[in-house]
Amino acid sequence: MPSIALLLFAGFAVAGARTGKPASDTGEPALDVVLVRDELPGPALWKVSSGDHVLWIQGEVAALPMRMEWRSKEFERLLKESQEVIVDDSDRAPDFPRREVERLTNPQKLPRGQTLQEHVSPGMYVRLEAIQETFDIPGDLESERPWAAASRLYVGVFYRLDLRNFRARETATKLARKAKVRVTMFEFKPTFAEHRDYLKSAWGDECLSRVVEILEDGGFGIRRLANAWSIGDIDQLRNLVPAHELTNAHWGPNEFTMCLRGGPQRAREYFEQRTTAWLRESERVLRDHRSTVAVMPIGWLLAPDGYVAQLRARGYEVVEPE
Repeated sequence: MPSIALLLFAGFAVAGARTGKPASDTGEPALDVVLVRDELPGPALWKVSSGDHVLWIQGEVAALPMRMEWRSKEFERLLKESQEVIVDDSDRAPDFPRREVERLTNPQKLPRGQTLQEHVSPGMYVRLEAIQETFDIPGDLESERPWAAASRLYVGVFYRLDLRNFRARETATKLARKAKVRVTMFEFKPTFAEHRDYLKSAWGDECLSRVVEILEDGGFGIRRLANAWSIGDIDQLRNLVPAHELTNAHWGPNEFTMCLRGGPQRAREYFEQRTTAWLRESERVLRDHRSTVAVMPIGWLLAPDGYVAQLRARGYEVVEPE
C-alpha cells in the first residue's frame, strides 16, 4: 500500500528525470547545481581498530543523482577481505501482512471536514505552500495528514531535482552475498497496532518541519549534499549533512524521528534500542573478526557526540577519512 511507504520516507521510488531549476535563497549563487554522473566512489570509510582487528564503516546519505551509480573498489576489496557485514534496516517501511494493511482506509487522508491548515501552525502552512508552488508539486495537500503532506513534497521534489532515493546498505548486502560473506542485519520496527495508531494520530508541525527546512532553499542544499557524497568530499559533508540530510542527521531523536515513531517516548526507545544494538555488534566483531564492514547513516559518524565518539570513549582507535 503506497501510504505505508510514504509514512517512513523509505523505499520510495523516484523514477523519471524531470529536472527543475529553482533559485536558491541561501546566499549561494542563484545557479542550478550540476549533478555528477557516472560511477563514483563515494566517501572513504571510517576505520575502527582493536589491536589488529578492524571495523570499516561506510556512511550513507538518502539522496543520489539519478544517473549516478556508487562503485567503490576500495569498499569492494575490504568487503571481500572481511568475515562479516553489518547493516541496520530499521528505517525501511514496515512490511505488514496484506490482510492487515487492507483494513486501513486512506490513512493518509484527514477525517472528512478537516483540513491540513487546521493542524499546523500558520507559519508552517505558508512555508509548505511556498515549496509546493516553487517545485510545482501536483495534488491537493489540504486533505492530507501532515506526515502525508511532507512525504508528497519530499518525493515530488526528488523528481524535480533529478535525484533518487539511495541505500548503500542494499548494495553492500548484495555484494556480500555474492562474495559469500556473512550478513548480519538487525531492525527495530513498530507492531502493526502501533503503526496503525500512529497513522491516525500523527499531527502538527513536527511531521513537516524537517522536510520544510531541507527543501525551502530551492533544493540547492540537497543537491550539493548528493554531489558531495558522490565524490567523497568529507569536508563538504560535515557542513551539509546536519542541515540537509533527512533521516539520522544527528545522534539522537529529533522532531522528525518523533513524528516518524509516534511521539517522544517511542522515539527515545527506538534510538536507544538501535544504538545499543550497533555498539553491541561492533564490539562483538572487533573481538571475533580480523576485518568487518558496516554501513550506517553518515550523520551518526559525523556528529561530535555520535557513534564514532561512543567507540572512542570505549577505548577503540578511530581513524576518520579526510
